[in-house]
Amino acid sequence: MASFVDRPGVLPALYAGNALWFTSAFVHFAFRSEHTMRRISLRKRSADASISALPAGDRWHHDILAYLGGMNTPLALLAVLRLYALVRPSRLFSTGSTKSDVPLDVLGLVVLGLANFSQAILNFTLSRSNNRWIMGKGLDRITVLDAVFTVLDWSAAAAKAIAGV
Repeated sequence: MASFVDRPGVLPALYAGNALWFTSAFVHFAFRSEHTMRRISLRKRSADASISALPAGDRWHHDILAYLGGMNTPLALLAVLRLYALVRPSRLFSTGSTKSDVPLDVLGLVVLGLANFSQAILNFTLSRSNNRWIMGKGLDRITVLDAVFTVLDWSAAAAKAIAGV
């Protein structure tokens, strides 16, 4: 894995993927909350008429989604800053040496991996066992991408830490 992570473009691609994923969550949750509620909730199928009557949720749901979107913003920024440091090394975001930046990459990848893991584990446990959300019930893109980024981020962090490269 270490040799794979050290190939040109692999780590920037991983950071770019994380940046896009967390930015997408920010945009969808913060600015497209009604659309998002219709796509990820099973409200329209509810036997409770008061729930199925509002498939896009209400303002209270939208407020909560906006907060969730806001929580994704620093994660997107972390990925963007590490990507920028790899593409255009500067004294502000990098030591200027690939070997010296290993701790920064390990830290960044562990944090990004934990953010993805926290969502994946809830998708596989909490969401899977209820009839309110699409997550955790198959190969929906949210569950798949949270799980994939968890594995990629933590594998890359472990490879960087073990190899020290």
